This record gives sequence, structure tokens and C-alpha cells, in this order.
Amino acid sequence: MIRLFRKLAANRNLLKNLVWRDLKHRYVGSMAGFLWSVIHPLVLLVSYTFVFTVILRQNLGPEFGTTNFPMFLFCGILPWLLFQDTVIRNCSAITDNATLITKTVIPAEILPISITISNLIHHLIGMAILLAALMLFYSIHLSALWILLYMPMLLMLAQGLGWIVAGLQVFLRDTIQALQILMFLWFWFTPVFYPAELVPDNLRFLIDLNPIAVIVTGYRNSLLHLNQPGFGQIAVVLVISAAIFLLGGLIFRQTKPAFPDVL
Repeated sequence: MIRLFRKLAANRNLLKNLVWRDLKHRYVGSMAGFLWSVIHPLVLLVSYTFVFTVILRQNLGPEFGTTNFPMFLFCGILPWLLFQDTVIRNCSAITDNATLITKTVIPAEILPISITISNLIHHLIGMAILLAALMLFYSIHLSALWILLYMPMLLMLAQGLGWIVAGLQVFLRDTIQALQILMFLWFWFTPVFYPAELVPDNLRFLIDLNPIAVIVTGYRNSLLHLNQPGFGQIAVVLVISAAIFLLGGLIFRQTKPAFPDVL
């Protein structure tokens, strides 16, 4: 990991250019350009508000931090989208940039990391919109600073898994298909659309074994000024996130010498 961070420092200009390339590539040819990064989360927030307030008329009790279900949902879905998009887009980071791997001398680890940073920038834009909505219609408390703990945990977990699936995708091109199915199932076993407290006791183990569930719940509770998960849970997820980050980096490092031959 020390060698990795040294590579990132030595290639910081390359990393910056890759991040900028990814940001521009998302909206290449569009007139609004980067403005779409603001429009997308705004439309997401407005659409959730309309569907769950006007049509389905979902309400929550005050014990969940807000009676506004769309706001409750948006606080949980933003960290999930960062996690999901990072892992899925990391999966094809090497195969989509095969030319860079086979014809240039570039640290392969930088490609997935550049995608992660690009996703983080989009996530921060969505967070800014959410915080503005909370300040306008509700309030912001110092508990929101807990996000500074959960965000690095989420990024370590996503990047570690991203490195693993990126390496697998080079050798097994079905990885991306299996990963999309896994993410679909993982989403429903993560308390995004529902509070974790509503999960029946006989199924609670599915939440307890899900590290991203603690992160999503912590994210939401931080924004809605609710009690945080237990310190024991947070410590376990922190260790798991760091372990997966290290394991993913090790697996990627061991497999990357074979990338040029396979690609």
C-alpha cells in the first residue's frame, strides 16, 4: 500500500488527467456538459418526492428522523449509488482501457482509482444538493460530520472490491454480468428503501452481515440527527473495509503482470 501511494504521488498529474477525462467522457457531445452532474441528482430528488409523496403517499414516524419519505430515501440512496457505481465501473476499468495497458507504461492501479475519484466528485455534488434541501426544509446538525468517517470506509470497501472484479474481468468476461446481478440482490438486502429497524428478527442476520448496511444507516442517521450504529459495529465494518481494500490491492498487484498478454 505504501508503494501504491508513492505511485499515486508520482503519477498525480496522470491521475488528474484520467479523472478529468472520465468526467468529460460522461457527457461528451452534450451542450450542458458538466451541468448534468447537478441536474441528475436534482431530478432524482424531485421524482422521488413526487412518487412517494403524491402517488404512493408514504410516511414515516418521527422516530426515523423525518416524516418525509423521499428525504429519508435520498439520504440512504446517495451512499449506495456511490458504492454501486464505483464497483461496477471499476469492473471494466482495465478491459475498457486495454490500449493504455498494452501500448503504454502506466500503473494499472490508477485506472480504477480515477473512476472512483470521478464517482466521488459526482457524489459530493449530490450531497451538496441534499444538504441544501435539508437546510431549506429541515435543519443540519453537527452529527452530519459523522459522514467524514463513513465516506472513507465506503470508498475503501468499494475500491477493494473494484480492484478484485477489475482483475477478474480481464480473465473472465462474464464477471460484469454476475456483478450486476449481485448488486441488484445486495441493494434489497441493504436498508435503503426501509429502516433497518423494520427488518424481522429472523432475517436481521442479513443486515448484520452486510457491511454496507452499517455505512448506509450511519450516513442517513448522520444527516437526520439520529443515533449512530454501535461503536462495535462501526469498528468491525472499518476493519472489514480496510481488509478488503488491502486484499483487493494485493490481488490486483499479483494479477496485473498478466494483463497485457490476456488483453
